[in-house]
Amino acid sequence: MTPEMLDRLDRYRAEMTRRKIPSGIVEQWTGAALPRATLTLDGDGPVVGRHGGPLLLPPDAPDPEFPFVASLNCADLPQQLTGLALPPDGRLLLFAFPDLDGGGQVMYVPEDAAVEERVIAFEYYDEDPDCLEISEQYPQGELRMTADISLPFHTSKAKATDHGWRGENLPWAPYASIHSDLRNLDGHEFPRGGWVQVGGYALEESMDVNPVESAAISSDETWDLEDWVLLADWHPGIAGREGFSLHWAIRRQELAARRFERVSESMHWNP
Repeated sequence: MTPEMLDRLDRYRAEMTRRKIPSGIVEQWTGAALPRATLTLDGDGPVVGRHGGPLLLPPDAPDPEFPFVASLNCADLPQQLTGLALPPDGRLLLFAFPDLDGGGQVMYVPEDAAVEERVIAFEYYDEDPDCLEISEQYPQGELRMTADISLPFHTSKAKATDHGWRGENLPWAPYASIHSDLRNLDGHEFPRGGWVQVGGYALEESMDVNPVESAAISSDETWDLEDWVLLADWHPGIAGREGFSLHWAIRRQELAARRFERVSESMHWNP
């Protein structure tokens, strides 16, 4: 973590102490902090990708199943700032449709790959004109990065039993009411408009469970949820999808092997 991240973590710790949260819980909570990179259209940090723009894919790459969201430059997102061992170069392409019946996927394009512009005509645009209207509102423009600390704001942890999964409260669950205050510490609020987060903990309008665990469980591939990390969050910030969030999660082994087709996703929307 950078010195700026550690300084912010100290401010979180001081605020929790001021709220008279027991010291043991403060240390557990802040000890779980992870680095994250928040990518917005209106920041003043370095450009690390783009929302929208032309879709550039290798000629032999399959068509994506969902509309194009963003392109991220891996070289500009080092592990120190994201907590993720992303490829050292190339681009991650994010695709999604913001609906509970939609979904998302990720493609990786190596730095030296030959690419060409791809225009996709999705059949469901003809079947449901509202889908086209929604996708035409996707944010467009350069994404600028702010490096920050991510605390787990979910309050329960999934635990496997002989009868399936059940929730188990985390130590800081009784203090969930201060989550918004911590998030907004020093005026550090959620970005306005569409934004992407890389690494850290997933964020939703309100939540009890960890969205990464939800994505992992839905994959039916592993019972070891500790293997999974958040690759990226997307918060579209478009009319008709207020409060929507989509989370791409991946197992550490698949991330190291660059098998981004093995990403699993979870979504939240309270229309």
